[in-house]
Amino acid sequence: MPPRHATPRMALTLTLVLLAGCSSLAGPQDGPATAPLNSDYRSMIATHLKSTFTKSPLTGPAEISEPRWVLANKGWSWQVCVRFQDRGHQRTYTLFFKGSEFLDERYAVLTDGCDAQTYSEFDLGPGSIRPGAVGDPGPLY
Repeated sequence: MPPRHATPRMALTLTLVLLAGCSSLAGPQDGPATAPLNSDYRSMIATHLKSTFTKSPLTGPAEISEPRWVLANKGWSWQVCVRFQDRGHQRTYTLFFKGSEFLDERYAVLTDGCDAQTYSEFDLGPGSIRPGAVGDPGPLY
């Protein structure tokens, strides 16, 4: 073999070996058995949201999706999406939790799949919805 062909062949061989090692990472992963869902998760989430949104409290009607067992950035956890109105715009916030511990939370992104979920009414508790909030744009000042 002439020396001028040895370098490209060696580079190609090394690339194929590295790609073969990486391809096993992309395969389907089996998750662990589903962790038990906290039976009081709605109340736990309402309390958590009230403590998270202190500067701009959630003041309108809210909706919540059913919990889904997902593989998120921080491992397997339950995911719920919460929709609410914020200054005239609909926002969606997603929370990841296991038991009573919140592992991650953020405004929802496309990969969270919140748009494909079915929602139900979500009571954020006393003091979270001002009088006349349903359909009321709020103060105009």
